[in-house]
Amino acid sequence: MTNLAFDALDLHVIRGRAEAPAVSTPDREVDFATVLEEVGALAGAMRALGVTPGASVLVALMDEYDELLAFLATLRLRAVPVLVDRVHASVTVDPESAPAAHLPSAATLAVRHRPHLVVSAAPWPGHVHRPGAVLYRGPEPQDPEREVAWELALRAGRTDPAPASRAEEVDGPAADVHAAAAEACAYVVGNRAVLHREVPEVGTQIGRRLGGLLGGRPVTLGR
Repeated sequence: MTNLAFDALDLHVIRGRAEAPAVSTPDREVDFATVLEEVGALAGAMRALGVTPGASVLVALMDEYDELLAFLATLRLRAVPVLVDRVHASVTVDPESAPAAHLPSAATLAVRHRPHLVVSAAPWPGHVHRPGAVLYRGPEPQDPEREVAWELALRAGRTDPAPASRAEEVDGPAADVHAAAAEACAYVVGNRAVLHREVPEVGTQIGRRLGGLLGGRPVTLGR
């Protein structure tokens, strides 16, 4: 089984569509080559922060382009992105106090999935869950041992970008590896876990965006 981020980005660049539009925002259009460069750099930084295949990465970002980059970078490492619905994106909510009918907050998802890395646009409350590392998009890092600023991570990642991790890199008979990969969780959005065999799916916004990129279609954000 190939890597979803590879199929969404690298494959189009390899096929000569490097300058084709991949993402459209109200401010600009970004081609496949540029998105691939940024995703590879961010994945390299995540790898340096200890993210490994199968690990959970909690993404609690408000900016849609940043969220997409973090999502694809996590997939590139064959880790599992856990996305927070923006309606309940606060990280300060007590995970025990939110009504069950509500979409889970970042705090609830952190307790549930125990992510190794948290990518956040707000200061992360360590009492909720203490991840191995925190990548901040906006807040100033306070703990140099565990916290890294987004721009610094991207600069460092550009010196050692991460290649797309493949299922074939896992030890075991090929048929067993591919069967297990198909049934493995590809990503989580709120209360929904999406399996690899279910991709592309249209039940989530990020799923529709991933499906568009897989099909070589530009994704429109912020409209």
